[in-house]
Amino acid sequence: MTGVLIIKPLAIALAPSLPGSGQANLLTADPNEAWIAPSTAVVAMDIDMGALVSIDSFYLGYTNAAAAATWTIARATGLGTGLTTIRAAGLMRAPDSEGPRHHCFARLAAPVASRYFRLTLTQTGAAPLYAGALVLGRAFEKYREYGPGRTPIDTSTREDLPGGGFAIGEGVVKSQFAFSFVDLSEAETGQLWSIKKDRGVTRPVVVVEDADLSGGLNDAIHYGVFERFQAYERLDPANTRWAGSVLDWA
Repeated sequence: MTGVLIIKPLAIALAPSLPGSGQANLLTADPNEAWIAPSTAVVAMDIDMGALVSIDSFYLGYTNAAAAATWTIARATGLGTGLTTIRAAGLMRAPDSEGPRHHCFARLAAPVASRYFRLTLTQTGAAPLYAGALVLGRAFEKYREYGPGRTPIDTSTREDLPGGGFAIGEGVVKSQFAFSFVDLSEAETGQLWSIKKDRGVTRPVVVVEDADLSGGLNDAIHYGVFERFQAYERLDPANTRWAGSVLDWA
């Protein structure tokens, strides 16, 4: 059994302060609305959460981060001031990512409380960095039982023709990830209920299939929406089973 992470995006007070165009696009649900850096120079992204929050997970999604691109994460006492590094420089994207868009995810060893954060982004190569989604939050973690996992979803349409060929309407192939939690405590069931009630099936969530991403596993990082809700099942007064699934946003 492996640990699944579910991160409900916390509200970010203002569009992040950083150079380039489309800063406000980082706060929209649609990852196809992107921020674009002005050059390949190092970029400091200063984030104001609006109030003190406790955070352990950082996600920058749908990027063109180069294989050697790095990021550093710091908390701050003000917007871009009083910086304390909370995650040392490391690769932004998973090494197994096939692209063309890559997910960048980092989880701290323990939550950090702050109102202000800075991501220092170092792109390499000729293309300025872009990103379509920014999420900060605190992960809910629970192991899942073995069983259903990831499924490819093809949004294309296909009609079988009498002559033996096909009429094709090209779409995209994205992922669906299904999981079942077992032995949820009452407190964990309450946490998960709160997340699902807040997100519904239309508001974005980040789900990571395995809390230990030592093998890269870019495709194990999902930004999307809950596909559907199922009733939880109480196995006994102290243990609850709850299945769920998430659909990627392409």
